[in-house]
Amino acid sequence: MRPDRFAALYPRGLDRMRVAWDHLRIPGPPAEYALTRTEVEHPDPERRFARRTIGEILCDGDRLALIDKASPHSLFDLMVSEISDPPKATPCAVEPITGRVLWRTGLAFVRFVSDPDVIRRFDLDDGELHLALNCDPNTHDRESVQAAKQFHLHLLYWSGETLKPLERAGRFGAVADVRLRRQAIDPLAFLGAQLIHASLAGFDLGIPGARLAMPDERLTIRGDRPLGCLIELPGWQVLGDPAFEDLIRRLHLRLESLAADLLEVFTGHRRPPSPWHRHALRTDADIARGLGALPVSARIRAGLREMSLALRDLPASTARRLERSDARRRMDLMTLNQPCYALNLHAPARNRLGAVLNDAGVVHLTIQPKLFSGIGGAGLLGLGGVPSVRILRGEGRLSVESWQRRGRFQRAFAELNQRIQGDDPDIRFGQLKRFVDPSTGWA
Repeated sequence: MRPDRFAALYPRGLDRMRVAWDHLRIPGPPAEYALTRTEVEHPDPERRFARRTIGEILCDGDRLALIDKASPHSLFDLMVSEISDPPKATPCAVEPITGRVLWRTGLAFVRFVSDPDVIRRFDLDDGELHLALNCDPNTHDRESVQAAKQFHLHLLYWSGETLKPLERAGRFGAVADVRLRRQAIDPLAFLGAQLIHASLAGFDLGIPGARLAMPDERLTIRGDRPLGCLIELPGWQVLGDPAFEDLIRRLHLRLESLAADLLEVFTGHRRPPSPWHRHALRTDADIARGLGALPVSARIRAGLREMSLALRDLPASTARRLERSDARRRMDLMTLNQPCYALNLHAPARNRLGAVLNDAGVVHLTIQPKLFSGIGGAGLLGLGGVPSVRILRGEGRLSVESWQRRGRFQRAFAELNQRIQGDDPDIRFGQLKRFVDPSTGWA
């Protein structure tokens, strides 16, 4: 195993953490439904998602769409995305009503997969749900946690049967490849959680019963607490409260300010660099003085100092070579521009005929900062008691019959969501489509 320059950022005992790097394999769509080159490259999301759009929601100038993902993270998932061109990438780029509708759609998904009839119809018992949002508006030159820069939310569900392979999960210490280790556990994972927690001191969450939890590396390593900065919410119902949309918006602004402060300490700049560039690092002495002025604990300051010693400048000649190189090389050598984070919502208990999921007394809202790992919160998350699970997508192909069943699941959810939100005078639903066949898609 070659040494990892960022090893000092990992907590003691991390090698004991369970990870599942290649256990959860999700098939791709039938061949006729695979993305065409035009769909991959088209800049207009309306054209890019045309075959996969289940329905649209008009929200005060913004447009949300329910989308059938071309490369699913689970057998039963979909995405709700803003589809403007140019894209609106962050929670603050869209109108408040758009964010509220997006989060209410997430709440409708919770209610849908908690319905005993739905659980029986689609064999969802003993499963887990995640709502995942990735935000990385400033990285355009390497593989990013937010490949499509639209503001969007992943609605994800895995049945208990699908999660069984995670029982064979291994340990982080057995991952010998340094690049894989950085993707499975980002070097910023633990230090970043502490830093975000410190930055939220005195921050008004604005939701009665919500609580900012103190970071605890031991609980995270044991799998008793998710990776990232943790906010405990008093149940799923908060997603329907306008205060939740406001919380997410204010959290983003805080993270944006924190990222600018740190970038200034390390480089003397407050704005992200242009594509295929990274700002030059300041001298060690200047960085040390900048860190000394930050209002953080000695422990966090020492961690940031360790990170500064591990970072290297990116010469223009190296950046030009990386532009022509493979993705794996870029992800190992080029940092993600900040702010860059995955935000995740998950109830700790399994969903058994709806009694646990829909009535969950505590929901975990986690913020995972990213420095190198380009795997977003829908593809790298805690599942089945395993803190770090990478979803391997496109492993084989689903049959046409299985994909049509998936389409029936998505259409049934879209109908429920429209019934729940359809009486809001500030939004307007477009006509719901049906999945015709893999070549046609939704029409």
